[in-house]
Amino acid sequence: MTDPRNPGIRLLARLTALMAVLTLPAFSHAADAGTCTVNQQSWPICINDNDGWGVERGNYCIARSFCTSMPPAATRSAPVDTSANAKTRAVFSYLRSVWGKQVIAGQADLTWRDSIDMAERVRADTGKSPALMGYDFMNYGLTANWVEGRHQTEEAIAFAGKGGLVAFAWHWRDPALLKTDKVNSANFYARESDPSKNTSFMIPMANGALDKHSPAFQQINDGIDMVAVELKKLSDAGVTVLWRPLHEASGYKGDGWFWWGRTRTDGAPQAYANILLWRHMFDRLVHRHGLHNLIWVWNGQDPAWYPGDDVVDIVSHDIYDGSDNKTYGSQLWTYQQALNTPVERKPVALSENSYIPDPDKIAADKAWWLWFMVWSDGDGPAGVTSPNNFWTGEYYNTNEHKRKVYSHPNVITLDKLPRF
Repeated sequence: MTDPRNPGIRLLARLTALMAVLTLPAFSHAADAGTCTVNQQSWPICINDNDGWGVERGNYCIARSFCTSMPPAATRSAPVDTSANAKTRAVFSYLRSVWGKQVIAGQADLTWRDSIDMAERVRADTGKSPALMGYDFMNYGLTANWVEGRHQTEEAIAFAGKGGLVAFAWHWRDPALLKTDKVNSANFYARESDPSKNTSFMIPMANGALDKHSPAFQQINDGIDMVAVELKKLSDAGVTVLWRPLHEASGYKGDGWFWWGRTRTDGAPQAYANILLWRHMFDRLVHRHGLHNLIWVWNGQDPAWYPGDDVVDIVSHDIYDGSDNKTYGSQLWTYQQALNTPVERKPVALSENSYIPDPDKIAADKAWWLWFMVWSDGDGPAGVTSPNNFWTGEYYNTNEHKRKVYSHPNVITLDKLPRF
């Protein structure tokens, strides 16, 4: 980053530039007798079908069943973590009960500016508070005294204390720098035009698996262990977390803009490397750290990157639709793509957005997003209309539209949530 003290500058620039990109289909596949095309690359069909990626005779391959349509299976009645605690099971049951009937109102926190309260900005404009707040571990691990955004855990506990639901993402900075004196310059981008804003870190692979003997693997574990400390604090406080790691993994047409989805030079499919990392994180957080307060929200944006029904509770998608132009469409096409990604039927969430889909259009199109999550503002004052302000002002959502959404009978605000 040009200015590591203000990570929001780069994030907002990326989001503004990608208004149309995240609505485009990143995934397409077509199978012939022996190959399947994924992310514009042709891969051999596996002899042994495992529903996804594999390695046979030293070569990467993909299952034939992945490249053909599969009828949906029944949804799960409990989280994929079979040891999920009672609170987490109750939250999951509630989410399942409202999916297809109502939409939960969500708002992303401004994670790099502690003084700005996004929930309060929503309340000031609509008279109601979001039911769900989205937080981020982006600046955890940084050590400089000017770094903000390291009180997200405490802010989430406070919001949950008001009866709200909590989601967390993680803009995971370069794991190789976490325990070094260069940590404050650690980035998470992989393909910015300015090389100084990127990290060269790559998921370590060897012989078709994660390379557990590499320094990079230990550095990955160091990062997972760091956020495990924060997730444990949330667990101890009785907070269930809608956990959305490794977000937007596939980037644009399978070329990830974060290191966890970057272009590789070793022949390994980016999607497969990302899947192995997701599954490793699941195992380490759930089984090694004993964290049973997590509902796992996948946000890979592309079916080829899906890690499996056994490690995903909710499928989500981020949409910054530059063509919507305040029509507030339901985003049905993207909803259906996300809905059909898993074999099991799983709830589908709009995990980041600019324009808020009109609740009437959601119902008419049956594009039942479980929640929406308006992205945060820039760090300026409230009420300013600007492309950097995703809530305040009227660049994306007019004040009239915000009030309609937050007063709609199909929209769940903080006052409508039950006590879990």
